This record gives sequence, C-alpha cells and structure tokens, in this order.
Amino acid sequence: MSFLNKISQRYKVYPYGEASSENSIQNLKNFCAVPIPEEYFEIIREKEIEISIKDKDGYVGLGIWGADKCLELNQGYYIQKYIPDGIAIGDNGGGKALLYANGKKGFGLYLVDFGDLDKEELIYVSKSLKNLLLKEIGMDIFIDNY
Repeated sequence: MSFLNKISQRYKVYPYGEASSENSIQNLKNFCAVPIPEEYFEIIREKEIEISIKDKDGYVGLGIWGADKCLELNQGYYIQKYIPDGIAIGDNGGGKALLYANGKKGFGLYLVDFGDLDKEELIYVSKSLKNLLLKEIGMDIFIDNY
C-alpha cells in the first residue's frame, strides 16, 4: 500500500490507469539517467492517478503517470535532450510537466512548460512527492503555476 491513503484532505485521488508492472518499471529505470525516488514507484505500483486539489478558485489537477506513459512521454517530448538530469513523471493538466530534476534548488520536483523545455525555466515545487502530497509543501507554488 502506498502513502496515498495518508495524503492531505485537500486532495481527492482518482484512479486513472492500471498499476505499472515490474517489467515496465524496470524499463523506465533503465531509460532514466537519474535515480527516480522510490516514492514515485510506490504510487504507480498501485495505479496511475489523477489528483484534484481544492483551491480558493475551484480545483487544480495533478496527474502522476504510470511507467509506460512516463517512458512514452519523456521520449515523445525529448525531455532528456533538453533536461538531461530530469525525468517527467506527471503533469498539471495545464501544459506543464512535473518532473524530478537537478535544478537551481538541487534535486526535487519541478514544473516546466511542455512548450519551453529548458533547464533554466524549471520552477521548483518541492523536495519530494511525499512533501507535496502529505505535508502540502510546495502546493501553493504548484497551484500558482497552473
């Protein structure tokens, strides 16, 4: 069981796809030049998800992709060509990728526009998915950049 059953009550989790197989996860690990934190795999072993985040103006979305979709979209958008030490793991539903990367504030979660994949354009969100989803650390930044 992942940590999803402990996330902030501000969030509503919706299953979006199937659980990722160990084979798919291994393919993703082999593809990626940077280590992907286990917290991501903890989620996708259970399911691909969409999270609805309650905000003062309504709701904001956060999608966490399964391993196959993650691999497909990183290859399709050539993310590693532009951000070699990053891996997109999801999106905000508004044109921005959520990725683990080494940016100006070290390794952590960043947002970047799919149309401007440049390491200099990374927006720091949080140190980890657990900080973002359990403690809401960085959620205001995520929402402000929706």
